[in-house]
Amino acid sequence: MLKTKYVISYFTFLFLTFYSHGQEELFHQKINQDMYGNFSEAFKHLDYPLFASIHSKEMIRISGNGGEIKKGQDYLNGYQKRWSNPKTTISLISFKLLERITSDTLVSDRGIYRGSYTNDKNETKFFYGKFHVLLRLENNTWKILVDYDSDEKGTINKQSYDAAFSLSDYQKYWKIKD
Repeated sequence: MLKTKYVISYFTFLFLTFYSHGQEELFHQKINQDMYGNFSEAFKHLDYPLFASIHSKEMIRISGNGGEIKKGQDYLNGYQKRWSNPKTTISLISFKLLERITSDTLVSDRGIYRGSYTNDKNETKFFYGKFHVLLRLENNTWKILVDYDSDEKGTINKQSYDAAFSLSDYQKYWKIKD
């Protein structure tokens, strides 16, 4: 009888552990798709409506390189104008994370992005930056509330990007509140 209790306790522990891990993974996958998946898709297809949809109506944009703070709509208007130009070159963008701090309705992500485009000579060119976004859960979708980025005076590069963590590696960048 005592052995049966241990076996039941052991399997209950395993079930709860795997269930909890599965819930964590789904939580991070949702954030990553709502934010980074949609952001990358918007850039790839010059899809302004998709790009606009991932930003909160109250969004604030901070450009470390440009030294300016913009209201979200002013920032979005720039992309709408740029992407509606038929001569606009498509840029691809990908993200890696350094840190994620979460609550039920807010996420703070810091990371490195890599953008690429093909120039007139058919050469692929890369650009890098460090970002910090604050996301807010709005109608069950994670949206950008604050967006800051900078190339830190040209010091963010391929090595910075390679040293950051893949979006799927949330156990390495997620700061769990003890």
